[in-house]
Amino acid sequence: MWIIYLFKTIFKNIALFFKHWYVDGFWFVYRYYIYIIKMLDREWALIATVRYLFKPLYQDYSFAGYFIGVGFRIARSFVGALLYLFVTLIFMFIYIAWCGILPALVLKTLNR
Repeated sequence: MWIIYLFKTIFKNIALFFKHWYVDGFWFVYRYYIYIIKMLDREWALIATVRYLFKPLYQDYSFAGYFIGVGFRIARSFVGALLYLFVTLIFMFIYIAWCGILPALVLKTLNR
C-alpha cells in the first residue's frame, strides 16, 4: 500500500513541477508583458491614435489641421505598432527560451 502512495506522490510532484515550470512561467511572463504594454500605451496611446486617425489635430478644421493631424497620427501609429511588435517579439523569445532551459539542462546532463 505504501508503494502505491509513494509512486502517486512522486508522479504528482513531477506533474506539479512541469505545471509550475511551463504554465505558471507562461502566466508570469504574460502578466509582465501586459504590464509593459499598458505602460507603453500610456505614452503612445495607439488605440486612441488610430480611433482619431482622421480627426484634425487640436480641433483645427482647416486643410493644414487635417493634413498635419492625419500625417502625425499615421506616423505615431506606425512607430507605436512597431514598438508593440518589438516588445511582443522580445517577450515571445523570453518565453521560448524559458521553455528551452529545462530540456537543455536535461540533455546536457545526459550527455556527460
